[in-house]
Amino acid sequence: MNKTTVKPKYKLFTPGPVQVPAYILRELSAKLVYHREEAFGDIYASVRKGLQKLLMTKNEVYVLTASGTGAMETAVANLVSPQDKVLAVIAGKFGERWRELCIRFGAYVDSLTRPYGESVPPIEIERRLLATDTIKCVFTTLTETSTGALNDVKAFGEICHRLNRILVVDAVAGIGADELRTDAWNVDVVVGGSQKALAVPPGLSFISLSERAWEMVAETKRTRYYFDLRAYRRFAAKGQTPWTPAISLYYGLDAALKQITKTGVVKYWKSHEQMAEFVRSSIRRLGLELFPEKPSNALTVIRMPAGVDGSKLVEACKKEGFLFANGQANLRGKIVRIGHMGPISKALMRRALLCFRKHFLKAAGRAS
Repeated sequence: MNKTTVKPKYKLFTPGPVQVPAYILRELSAKLVYHREEAFGDIYASVRKGLQKLLMTKNEVYVLTASGTGAMETAVANLVSPQDKVLAVIAGKFGERWRELCIRFGAYVDSLTRPYGESVPPIEIERRLLATDTIKCVFTTLTETSTGALNDVKAFGEICHRLNRILVVDAVAGIGADELRTDAWNVDVVVGGSQKALAVPPGLSFISLSERAWEMVAETKRTRYYFDLRAYRRFAAKGQTPWTPAISLYYGLDAALKQITKTGVVKYWKSHEQMAEFVRSSIRRLGLELFPEKPSNALTVIRMPAGVDGSKLVEACKKEGFLFANGQANLRGKIVRIGHMGPISKALMRRALLCFRKHFLKAAGRAS
């Protein structure tokens, strides 16, 4: 096999996965423990405690060997019975994924949709819930990586709590980069993943539920197996997972969480805010516009001007060792997404931005 086909020669500036720090890579190479021994229980307990601090919740957190979509499916499978009515709050591809999952699991889905690039006004959620008292759950995103938009989850939580609805948040891309105070903001269910701002390789996701949400889990009329949260809860009581976990990734996640705790969660958010502003200052100097009206700290999404093909720009930068992300679906070529999650140095980001600048000016027919 040609090794160059599986070992890319670029650094990741995509919206996940991201560059994995050397200290985490070293942890991944450690010898495996047996997942039914006490040694694994110690690691699992440390990871869950670290996730509680990161999410700012007193609720238990359960780790799944699955991608972020696996955690999303877990939420739906454990909360939604056939014919339940739910609200999918959609401002991009991952809001649409909530809708697709709920439909697959037999729910009647009411969709509240905003054009790509916009965030969902909280008042629209309140109006929809007041108009339809049979909606049990509201599914939404914190950070919409397809557009770079940030939703006002704090306001969503206040509305859902006041109107006695369960709020479920896909925070896979936002956790660690954007502010999220699970308990204080009345978020009932939050799902996350390892490969974004936590800077761990893909393969682990996690989910946390409020007691209100657990009451719904107990009542859900649905067959579940791999993603049955009742099993995760039982096994967690003895320091285990119900199925074989991705043990090496637990090592990496534990190391990442300990570093974030040492830094301080609020400071970690702030570091992402500062990096976002650093990137956007460079983008503004080129006369370019951001695509989202309320951007996340996790990534910068740039609207391509007429005559500039974002797809070609991404490919040109890739050849020089910097991989940005194209737009998805009908946004392909129309936007470029620059991820800045995890502990990226300004020196490395500056090099990536100089590459972007060079190829943008060339594509726009402007002297560099």
